[in-house]
Amino acid sequence: MDSFKTSHIEISKSALQHNLDFLKDFINDDVIISSVVKGNAYGHGIELFAPLAEKCVINHFSVFSADEALRVHQSVGKNNTILIMGATDGYELEWAIQNDIEFFVFELSRLKKAIEIAKRIKKKAKVHIEIETGMNRTGFHLKKLSPVISLLKENPEYVSFSGLCTHFAGAESIANYYRIKKQRSNYLKDLKKLEEND
Repeated sequence: MDSFKTSHIEISKSALQHNLDFLKDFINDDVIISSVVKGNAYGHGIELFAPLAEKCVINHFSVFSADEALRVHQSVGKNNTILIMGATDGYELEWAIQNDIEFFVFELSRLKKAIEIAKRIKKKAKVHIEIETGMNRTGFHLKKLSPVISLLKENPEYVSFSGLCTHFAGAESIANYYRIKKQRSNYLKDLKKLEEND
């Protein structure tokens, strides 16, 4: 007896393009949309979805891990940006730097290791500094950012500060509206303080 199938997923390029066009009407032209394809593109398949998104003029992909970054890297053209949002250590970190893969830094030890690897392989590490604004999981508290800023300033030939980021807790739920509003306020305050330290 064949197994029972209760559902199926249909991927539509035209629907994806329509959704992207809809979103672009609400953002500035200089805003980059990143297609988050972690968890095997949320079950849709990285190798299927990433090239489809690329055809819809997406050129930035975010993943959780180095193995997902590798799959995206092998599935799309070379003129795309790939960003690892989760932990990256050891050989994975070296591979990311070697292949111009950007990655989150939310621990001082990871930044130090990235600079060490960048010096050894003579390739600049591209980092996004994650700050803690209320999720209370990962990220630097503003008062602990001084050594991070110092390392970035002292090593411009080995590390590129590609962005500042945070994790909004439960942003998909309207019930968390005030919590997200507070996190956004914290983020903007931290951003301003960091800009003053430039």
